[in-house]
Amino acid sequence: MYFTIWKTADRVRYLTVAAMMSLSIAATQASAAPLAIVNAGFEDTSGQTVFNEFTFGTPAGWTLHDPNGIIPDPNVFTGTLQTNGVDFFNTTAPEGDRVALLFNSEREGEGEYGYRQVLGDTIQANTRYELSVEVGNIGSGVATNGQFFDLSEFPGYRIDLFAVDQFNNETLLAQDLNSLLIPEAEFSTSVIGIDIGAGHVNIGDFLGIRLVNLNEIPLGFTQETSPDLEVDFDDVRLDATAISEPGVVALAVLGVAALGLGRLAARRRREGALAASLA
Repeated sequence: MYFTIWKTADRVRYLTVAAMMSLSIAATQASAAPLAIVNAGFEDTSGQTVFNEFTFGTPAGWTLHDPNGIIPDPNVFTGTLQTNGVDFFNTTAPEGDRVALLFNSEREGEGEYGYRQVLGDTIQANTRYELSVEVGNIGSGVATNGQFFDLSEFPGYRIDLFAVDQFNNETLLAQDLNSLLIPEAEFSTSVIGIDIGAGHVNIGDFLGIRLVNLNEIPLGFTQETSPDLEVDFDDVRLDATAISEPGVVALAVLGVAALGLGRLAARRRREGALAASLA
């Protein structure tokens, strides 16, 4: 008869890894709760002017982000587009029938503009927030009224997830600064997120979302020669998932490892006593 005895350090490592894996699995099983975003798919066109497949005006539920004052302007448009999968985009809208548009034909390079929404939800401790947005690189095409739009270049985009305090001050939480390489006439998904721990300074502040056309003149062009510039957005989603505080997880792992050590020590004593009796 013989006994296979692990070294104590090996057993501790095994138990620690096993505990961490168990905690990780438990964390991934936590369900994500979607937060309410008004007109997240830009289907509500109330208050806008309808023109063929377009509507013009700031979409319901959103406010205008215009730090450089380029709106109102007869050549800069906000609104929506009903995509048909043939003109401007190779597919229909990622969600619903419409997408939000930010179009510019004369004020290229004069500053960013876009949409902003402050949500009704406040930032909670020990929560992971994940924001996903469909971003469209519109292609050149002909509108239903026969007008051709040269949209062959992309002006860049930005997506912000931010906190808003009681004085309406903003704190940036997460950002996608034009990271996607989006094929022309296609949409790609931008995903950003942040983990809020128990001591985060923005707990209790409201959450906010901003969708931006950077309005940058493409390389090799001037304002006079630049094609029209547009960025489109759709299917804005923000999920909140409860997470464990890192310190709590560490303590839990150490607790499991310590419990395992105690059991190992007791087992070693029993094995030693048995071995002695059989000698």
